Amino acid sequence: MKILVPTDFSGAAVTAWTTARGLARRLGAELLLVHVFAPPPLYSEGPFTGERVRQVYAAGRAWVDKTLEEWAAAARADGLAVRVEVREGSPHREILALAAEERADMIVLGTHGRGGLERALLGSVADRVIRLAPCPVVSVRGPAEA
Repeated sequence: MKILVPTDFSGAAVTAWTTARGLARRLGAELLLVHVFAPPPLYSEGPFTGERVRQVYAAGRAWVDKTLEEWAAAARADGLAVRVEVREGSPHREILALAAEERADMIVLGTHGRGGLERALLGSVADRVIRLAPCPVVSVRGPAEA
C-alpha cells in the first residue's frame, strides 16, 4: 500500500503528515511525501530580476529539500518506509500525476478551510485533488480550522 502526502508546510499540512504517519503505521503502507514548487518566473521587474530570482528560488528549494528530509528521517526512525519527491509545476496537476504514476492507494492532504470569495479567487488545490484523484483522498483540517 502507498500513501501520497502532498505538503505546503502549513499547519494543515503538518496535521495531514501526522495523520498519514499513523495510517501508514496501522496499514503497513509506504509514504510518499511530495512538495510542488511553482516554477520561477521567466521575467520580472524591479529589484528581483535575473540572478536574484535564481538565488531566491535556489534558497527556497534548499530549505524545502532539507525540511522534507527531516520529516522523512523522523518517520524512518519510527520504522516507516518513506520516499521524498519535489516537483515543479501546478500543484494539483503534479499531485494528481504523481498519484497516477505511483499508483497511490490513498492521498492524505491538509485543507485550509478557505471559503467564499477567497476560495473563488484562489481556488483550492485540495478541492481539485479531491474531485479528480484516481484514489481515495483523506482531507485533514489544520489545527486553527478544527
